[in-house]
Amino acid sequence: MRRARIMHVLHRMGAGGTELALRRVVAGLDPERFEHIICTVAPIPKEEFTGDVRLVSLQRTGTKTGSLVADLSRLFRRERPDIVHSRNWGAIEGVLAGKLARVPRVIHSEHGRDIHTMHGDPWRRRVFRRFCYSLADEVFAVSRELREHYAKQVGISPARLNVIPNGVDVDRFRPNPSSRHSLRQQIGAASNEIVVGTVGRLDPVKDHATLLLAAGQLIAGGMPLRVVIVGDGPERERLLAAIEASPSLRNRVTLAGESANPEAWLNSFDVFVLPSLSEGMSNTILEAMATELPSVVTSVGANPDLVEDGKTGFLINPRNAGNLADHIQRLADDRDLRSTLGKQARRKVESEFSLQRMLENYSRLYTVRTTQQRLAGTALGRA
Repeated sequence: MRRARIMHVLHRMGAGGTELALRRVVAGLDPERFEHIICTVAPIPKEEFTGDVRLVSLQRTGTKTGSLVADLSRLFRRERPDIVHSRNWGAIEGVLAGKLARVPRVIHSEHGRDIHTMHGDPWRRRVFRRFCYSLADEVFAVSRELREHYAKQVGISPARLNVIPNGVDVDRFRPNPSSRHSLRQQIGAASNEIVVGTVGRLDPVKDHATLLLAAGQLIAGGMPLRVVIVGDGPERERLLAAIEASPSLRNRVTLAGESANPEAWLNSFDVFVLPSLSEGMSNTILEAMATELPSVVTSVGANPDLVEDGKTGFLINPRNAGNLADHIQRLADDRDLRSTLGKQARRKVESEFSLQRMLENYSRLYTVRTTQQRLAGTALGRA
């Protein structure tokens, strides 16, 4: 039986949650059943991806890429995919292009919000998004909150959008005492010190400034606290300047940069923090929960679907450094509470957000109707 050829379309490959979920799908689905082609609008870095996947790019640079429909349609006609799956606004023109190229099945998914439009899209974007939703054979979001948001934006019933949550590899992300000891030695954390950490792109939407402000208050108040920030991005220099300007933070904060082994860094933490202003469905929260860490995260996006306040961690309002500091203090003072919340967090991930469950959902998404369409096409040909 011929493999189903899937053309994944997105704006660019990088270190974000959308790209991470795509990597997991490509690596995890049965290679005897599915063939993957990844198409980006922006150029693809040379080091991106290894394994059984082909990469193509429209090579568009800059913030204004112009219409993509003609180029995507030509690409689809040449490659003849069984499925086109576009992700987010930056690739939504793949829906129209897929229909013009008569691709058998066209899927679109929403994985987050643009920080510039997180409170609402311009009317022209809403109109075009609604048009593409109506054309697509399937539209889904990665969380219930995103489904509600985009349904409201385009004026349709949320029931018309499905939800396929992200998943995490609970075998890779798990408590590891050896990694904990090694990484804490590396950053100079003593046994009595509390390590508060976060993982993610250094981007304004992640609001690392609030974490630094809360940490500065706690350190100035006498708490033996260290902060670890894993990731890289445009905010790095600004964060470095803020750290150097603060007597409390200087020599107490580690900017670890990008890491191929975030699971090791997570094991060095006592508390995971994500003070984002906006989120889709955070992979890093899932990874922290799988590592049995209690989390303190903002009540935005799908975060409340993941972190149950008082049960697997705590929810706070965005930009509230005082509230963040209070919750870190509470967790620092109570080792048993940290342990209880962390264990409950891992159980929740194992039961609801495992990588295996996510892959099963994508396998069904790419299989059922594609097979039906092939059978229908065969029947029409015979007729």
